[in-house]
Amino acid sequence: MEYLRLIYTDYLFSPDPEVYRAHVRLFHFFPVVCILQSAITTPMGKTSVKSFLNLPGKLSWILMELISPISFFLTFYLNNSQSPLKTLAALPISHKILSILYLIHYLNRALISPLRAPAYAPAHIIVLLVATYFNYLNGYSLSSFLLLQQGRVPQGGGWWVVRFGVGVVMWGVGFLGNIWHEDVLYEIRRRAKREHLESAKAKKEDGLGEGVERVLVADGKRLVVRAENSGHVYEIPEGGLWEYCWHPHYFMEWIEWTGFLIAAGGWECAPAINFLVNEIASMTPRAFQGVEFYKRKFGRKLPERKAVVPFLL
Repeated sequence: MEYLRLIYTDYLFSPDPEVYRAHVRLFHFFPVVCILQSAITTPMGKTSVKSFLNLPGKLSWILMELISPISFFLTFYLNNSQSPLKTLAALPISHKILSILYLIHYLNRALISPLRAPAYAPAHIIVLLVATYFNYLNGYSLSSFLLLQQGRVPQGGGWWVVRFGVGVVMWGVGFLGNIWHEDVLYEIRRRAKREHLESAKAKKEDGLGEGVERVLVADGKRLVVRAENSGHVYEIPEGGLWEYCWHPHYFMEWIEWTGFLIAAGGWECAPAINFLVNEIASMTPRAFQGVEFYKRKFGRKLPERKAVVPFLL
């Protein structure tokens, strides 16, 4: 037990500035892991291949995403167990607000979003382990910065209020935009179930991808296809930024964490930089693979859109 105590007090949740800086430096290298994704096919964010090591998608997602807020909380609590409320009360207001935004994000990401989603693809156990470590580093480093005050959000003069306000507004726009655009995908899945599209009439049509047929939907306007071998139904998302790119929910999450970074002081907050850079590095390969996935399903009928950033990328 003493050995375990030393692990979490001297390494995992240590308040030592040197340990904190070592964790931040380690997090710098996560984009290398993310870039390796470009060699692995993960269309539409599906992170598994056929394997006996696959785990249920929703459960895996919830477990690995919960690691971040748990790490965030334990880093603070284990180092302030005598008077946590007094310590929280003494924090600068900017640190309190950013901590609340962080926890709101993970409340949605770890619990609300997966529980609302109709289904999640299975996840390979390696994905779960890598994401668990990623989320531990993220939670520990941000908690150390914001709650243990290993860093400090710059405050002083009128400029910081403007910068902080702009950052928080950007965070809110990105957070709500991410939820709205994800819900478009969820609604496609719900609608397929409501309308029994897996068994609806369909026909072969020129210009579509190989191995798919067009489903004859009631309104006749939506382009819905069904894989002949699996019966899975796919539909082109419409509305909002879906009209301009294929992964607007990714883009809006980048806006969210760019806003967080601005509010946290920009270059002053290394953990927030790490998080944003790692998000972009992990999502970009999946976005381009997602475009190829759409092309395979919809062929020449696929509308022209950017992969992830409207008008640019």
